[in-house]
Amino acid sequence: MLQRLTNSGPMNEVLELQSTYLRSKPLEDRKSLGQFFTAPVVANYMASMLHKPKDKKVRVLDAGAGTGILTVSTAAQLLELDCKLVHAVLYELDSSVISHLNQTMKLIENLYQSKKGQFTFEVRNSDFVLDRPAKLESFDVSVINPPYFKYNVKTSPYAKAVSDLYSGDPNIYASFMAIVTASLNEGGQMVAITPRSFTNGLYFKNFRDYLLGATAIESIHIFKHRNRVFKNDADKVLQENIICKFVKSANYETVEVRASDCDSSLTNTTIQKYPLELIVDRSNDQRLIRIPESLMEAKHLKQAEQLESTFTDSGYFISTGPVVEHRTRNFIVSADNRSNTAPLYRPHNVTPYTALWTGEDKKDVRFELQEQHEKHMLKNKNYVLLKRFSSKDEKRRLVSGVYLAKYFENLEFIGFGNKVNYIGVKSGELTKKEAYGLSAIFNGSFFDRYFRCISGNTQVNATEIRVMRFPTRDQVRTIGEEVLKLKAFDADKNNTIVNRVLKIKDTV
Repeated sequence: MLQRLTNSGPMNEVLELQSTYLRSKPLEDRKSLGQFFTAPVVANYMASMLHKPKDKKVRVLDAGAGTGILTVSTAAQLLELDCKLVHAVLYELDSSVISHLNQTMKLIENLYQSKKGQFTFEVRNSDFVLDRPAKLESFDVSVINPPYFKYNVKTSPYAKAVSDLYSGDPNIYASFMAIVTASLNEGGQMVAITPRSFTNGLYFKNFRDYLLGATAIESIHIFKHRNRVFKNDADKVLQENIICKFVKSANYETVEVRASDCDSSLTNTTIQKYPLELIVDRSNDQRLIRIPESLMEAKHLKQAEQLESTFTDSGYFISTGPVVEHRTRNFIVSADNRSNTAPLYRPHNVTPYTALWTGEDKKDVRFELQEQHEKHMLKNKNYVLLKRFSSKDEKRRLVSGVYLAKYFENLEFIGFGNKVNYIGVKSGELTKKEAYGLSAIFNGSFFDRYFRCISGNTQVNATEIRVMRFPTRDQVRTIGEEVLKLKAFDADKNNTIVNRVLKIKDTV
């Protein structure tokens, strides 16, 4: 049914309605509403993840309907599952799309009549978060592509709008998912395509607590290329997207993980089942959702779980560089200004093993030690620097270099920008040997793959590093002692040393 619907009939008319709307609405206007419309093949795939609801009359909730393509695919799938009585409630804030949406629903109404079924619908031209479904309303199915945008927690009407469900305001799409979850019957199904960011990070911690407490993850679909899911908006969609299916009040021991190259090959996915404890990390209060893209990554994740300690328990700390450049512009001067200044380290100063500032790179700058500079600067000591950002398609996520106090031994302070993380020991001094051991671990392919299972974001957050399984300090020192014998950074030799000391079988 879904394939037939894609190739002819109602879906073609739906796509024409969607195309008409897209031509009439500039991208910037849609971006302000968080609108990124779903491709038909993705919509059909999401709907295909549904199983037959237990009730004879199925209630569908579409939390951000757009032109209705997700409800079209959902209704077609339910018809395929022999659900002949379906009622859909569709929310859409943009009044300019309502006429298109009503036309789309009429097409589905006619389809059901032709199959001796009944499809009814109610379109609500209102804000799903601010005008959420009444407490007595409940639904069996919700397939959603919620809007994605951040908002001002001090002035936005969305701030604290879901505080009855969880605390914090990470992003509007989390609010959508939470309200849908609250609106589902026991056993109700939610299939959502969203950024991967909710699976990790401190900002989403309370949302994860709520979501994983109310539902169980049945399956996760990961896209290997983040920019191919929303083709029309590829330049604007920078985060990795995933499709997740959650079931209200369920309890699963395994999670199905699917992976596909892009939206055109969704029917040709790799499918693996993993124990729940491998996917949801319950060893700390973060409850990170890890997603191995392949069996190889799953093996890496399992090996990482066998490490004896965590980053924090091994005695290390990690923080973001304190210099926020757009707030300290009056402190920042050119590299050749040496009077009462200190070098300011930026990402370009960090390469594997080394964190050098020469003043010769056109991006090099200094930080002026004027009044109140202390709150922006750090004592000149040994540190390990870790880049916070990588480009979208960069092969490595973790890049780490060693900063030694002797580089600028006459300076009391050193500057690190907020686009790098700095690492040290909680007590005592970080030795050169231990610093190189830490850098070697982060520059190794094993930890890079391990981190990718934890985070799909191009940003390396300190929160994820703190809870990662990690070698003991003795192991770190042993690795450092060996890599210091190398004349320069060599990725293969680095991997050999790290894997041998940690007894890791690095399958490529």
